[in-house]
Amino acid sequence: MVLGISEDFTTDVQLDTELNAAASSGLNLNSGVHPSVTVSNLLEFLPNSAFVTIADWSDTKTYSDYNISHKRTDLVSKNGVIYQSLQNDNLNNDPETEDAFWLQTNIESLVLKSFVSRVQDKVYADLSLVKRLVNNQYIYEVGRYDYMLPNQFCAYVFEPKGSDYVKFTINQIAFQALTTDPVNLYVVNENVLVDTLILTPNNGVFEFKDINYTFSGPGKWFFIVDSQMVKSNQGVLDPLKYDGFVCYTASGIGSVPNDCTWSFDTTGNGLGFNISVCLDSEVYIDNNVSNFGSFIRATFELMSLQMFLHNSNNRSNRNERMQMDRELLTAETKSLEMNTVAKRYNDELKRAKRVIEKTFDTQLNLDDEFCIELNSL
Repeated sequence: MVLGISEDFTTDVQLDTELNAAASSGLNLNSGVHPSVTVSNLLEFLPNSAFVTIADWSDTKTYSDYNISHKRTDLVSKNGVIYQSLQNDNLNNDPETEDAFWLQTNIESLVLKSFVSRVQDKVYADLSLVKRLVNNQYIYEVGRYDYMLPNQFCAYVFEPKGSDYVKFTINQIAFQALTTDPVNLYVVNENVLVDTLILTPNNGVFEFKDINYTFSGPGKWFFIVDSQMVKSNQGVLDPLKYDGFVCYTASGIGSVPNDCTWSFDTTGNGLGFNISVCLDSEVYIDNNVSNFGSFIRATFELMSLQMFLHNSNNRSNRNERMQMDRELLTAETKSLEMNTVAKRYNDELKRAKRVIEKTFDTQLNLDDEFCIELNSL
């Protein structure tokens, strides 16, 4: 989620370009909020940046994307300037010359980004979008009959319903091939070979084995094996019965698994899956940011005033920076009877929940109860 802070001329601090980049999207957190929520006030109440030290850049150390890791070790200093790593596997790229790998920043910007990250986490939590399980499903058949898979390749195909904001995890996989030799499982998405996994069949014996493989993204995800003898009943699969995704089988003609002509079917092919599907909240919010923008801003506004009220970082110059009317601040953060920050937040939360209830799949609504179904083909 790209969240920015617009210039309000309350401080001489120059925020980095990443914080200013959201201006064109219209989602600047400090626009249209309580007048006390200024950049100057935020910096005076957030942790004191004077005590933060950043290590010097090293050409022998590999850095990761700071926006993912949120680790101080992915920040560096060179010639008195602070830089933030923008990519993983960032090795021996000079911060002063490699703009694709480094962003010039400063302590004040980093402190604000840390607070914005907390706002983002609260948005996910309040909308029940944190690691939200959509479905957990066994999809399999216990094959009894020898069956030669058709064509050159056979596959199971998984496809998210409606968009790319669900994340799949294959917890276990079974393959009833009539061999004990290792078998390649090719993972293909949009004609790109993403991975090659190794399965170890037990000469037609049905058994699930742990794999813990996670994938997400738009389009069809093929899990492909070379056609061979398997145990199968050719049971019928219902592609539309699963919450959050559809799945079906396929057979392919071609020389390589990522460049086949596929025929789609709904009959078993010896493969079985224990698969979990979760809401990928970050992608979900990004895809629908125009619908959630007001709630995100209201969350930022409420958390800012809560920080002013409680002075959680024990900044000593509170009297100089913020009005001392504790009763007024308390009303702004607690009362739902007037047009307060708390009421605006509560109203926007209700609107955001209604948006989620209308989303692409019923299992992404706000019902806290869910069922884990164990079914076979």
